[in-house]
Amino acid sequence: MSPSISCFYVHYNRFPCNFTFIKFEKFVKVILNSKAVVMTNKQLVENVKLFKIFKLSLLLTEDTTQISSTVHNTNGKKMYGVWTKWYWKSLRLTNDYELTLMEKSMYSNPLNASEPKRISSNKKFNKFLKLLDNIDASGRIKEPEVIVSQYFENESSEVYDYFRRYIEYNRKIEMLSVVLHNYGRDVYSAVRRFT
Repeated sequence: MSPSISCFYVHYNRFPCNFTFIKFEKFVKVILNSKAVVMTNKQLVENVKLFKIFKLSLLLTEDTTQISSTVHNTNGKKMYGVWTKWYWKSLRLTNDYELTLMEKSMYSNPLNASEPKRISSNKKFNKFLKLLDNIDASGRIKEPEVIVSQYFENESSEVYDYFRRYIEYNRKIEMLSVVLHNYGRDVYSAVRRFT
């Protein structure tokens, strides 16, 4: 099984929150900004807040099987990232996918890495959880349910606009056919010019 990658990014001018999840068969590497831990799938599921963010990252990432690259402006090295929708300053979800660069090991392709052999130490894991708790307590990340709701609202607005135009078009056809049937072609032609 090849690894998958997903990202949840909360944009701020200073100190953004960049969650990247690299899922292997038995382990998940979780990167929060530049701090990383390796945990089992069970550990991820047992941490409710982190698991919600993981599911959110799956929803907002364009393609979890692909990693993209760009060239660094100054040194010409290839940098890797994930296309994902950003949450903008705890206000709204962006409509377009943005390339979110890896913050840890940005010059190596994480999907080419081999699966970790073991989980992170308890000390490292506890430091990571403390960082997650600090970010959570700061209110910099809205509740995942709110973000999911905004995502579906954004996605369904296009469908709603399409059906609204479809209904308006059908009403226009219905009205013109009634005019043609009841009043004849002369009145129909006059009405059609104004609709």
